[in-house]
Amino acid sequence: MKQTIFITTLLLLSCGNSSPSSCDCAELAKDRIEGKMESLTKTKSEQIAIATNWEEKLKPCEQIINEDKEFEKEVQDCLIMLFNADNEKELEENK
Repeated sequence: MKQTIFITTLLLLSCGNSSPSSCDCAELAKDRIEGKMESLTKTKSEQIAIATNWEEKLKPCEQIINEDKEFEKEVQDCLIMLFNADNEKELEENK
């Protein structure tokens, strides 16, 4: 429940701002982490194209993180909560 409130609060605080929120960046990072295994089955040129695509997607987040270390901590906190939520969901499904 606390995770949901935290994520909702961060998302609401980011409304009206054109730059990505910390949770937006965490979601992108999570997607990239999960996609790395999939890219192992691709050709070398496909892997390079995928990596280049991710670099472009993550560039705005990296710029904010380089300017604001507090933002980096918020991204890490959000990323941990996203993985914890996935783990809890998987545990519930396996019961």
